[in-house]
Amino acid sequence: MSSQTAMAPLISAAALEATPAQLAMEKEWIKKFPPWIYAPPEFEPVDEISYVQLPTPLPAPNSAVVVSYRVPPNRNGVINTYGNNYIGGGFQEGTGNLYWQFLRNNQPIKGYQRILGSLGNVSAPTRHPSGFRVFENDLIQIMVFNVSIVAAQQEIGGRLAGWVYPKKYDDRRIWV
Repeated sequence: MSSQTAMAPLISAAALEATPAQLAMEKEWIKKFPPWIYAPPEFEPVDEISYVQLPTPLPAPNSAVVVSYRVPPNRNGVINTYGNNYIGGGFQEGTGNLYWQFLRNNQPIKGYQRILGSLGNVSAPTRHPSGFRVFENDLIQIMVFNVSIVAAQQEIGGRLAGWVYPKKYDDRRIWV
């Protein structure tokens, strides 16, 4: 084929760059539809499920990580669905002899420091209207603390669900 009959590319390199009008439109879209409330087109689902055996109560309180999720680089997101449950005998919700914590980078998340009962369960989790935001490289965990239940093969379940999205969707003027 001669150079005169070679086909031109369908899209030029210049056409792939966003125009100022396109960038302004994208910023308006982000303001109207925050990506932690409305999943953007490039979102990735998060749905981590795990079970562990109840740790022994001594030394009191003994703890175990139930489920863990690390937010990928260059992504932010939201965890808006979660569940934690106890399977077996010897536990009455609300007594304080067993509790859960949700952690971000090994620190309790405000409002989730001492959970005395199940927030839904793994197969039917709770969907929170706003959830909590997560940011690149955050380590999100559900931990269980056994204060006084005799361990006898009981299981503890945990689930974290939501989505992550490219950081480009965050409005840099919004601080959380």
